[in-house]
Amino acid sequence: MTEQTKQQIADAKTIEEKIKAVNMLLQDGEPKNVSIDNYSGYSGYKPQYIIDAMNAVFKIGAWGFEEVSSEIVTHQTEKGTTSNLALCQVKVWLKNVEFQPVGWGQSRVTKGDIGDAKKGAQTDAIKKALSYFSIGNRAYHGLLKAA
Repeated sequence: MTEQTKQQIADAKTIEEKIKAVNMLLQDGEPKNVSIDNYSGYSGYKPQYIIDAMNAVFKIGAWGFEEVSSEIVTHQTEKGTTSNLALCQVKVWLKNVEFQPVGWGQSRVTKGDIGDAKKGAQTDAIKKALSYFSIGNRAYHGLLKAA
């Protein structure tokens, strides 16, 4: 973390300033905190880095999420085979902010590991819901480069 980022986190008082500090912290961690989905080709921040940045800036208890729904579905792939997919919907919140966006996430069930697929879908949904606050927006603008 750069000294500039440390200072921005320390100085952040408003929600907008805190969001900027989270994004600066994420940008400082590039490219080690970036992953590329081998299936879709999309890049994004690794979930733990987003959680850590939120905790560092907002502090534990001043933000969070609630799982709204979760399920395992069977779907038809582009290749005509069937596959199991975990789906999850979460609502995120920031302390003293009335707006609580909902995000959907998904993750393929591989090697029968339903628990890992549910976790993947949940963290995907958290990242997408936080994007409504512009958190992690470099990923959604296509500006990330993996190592």
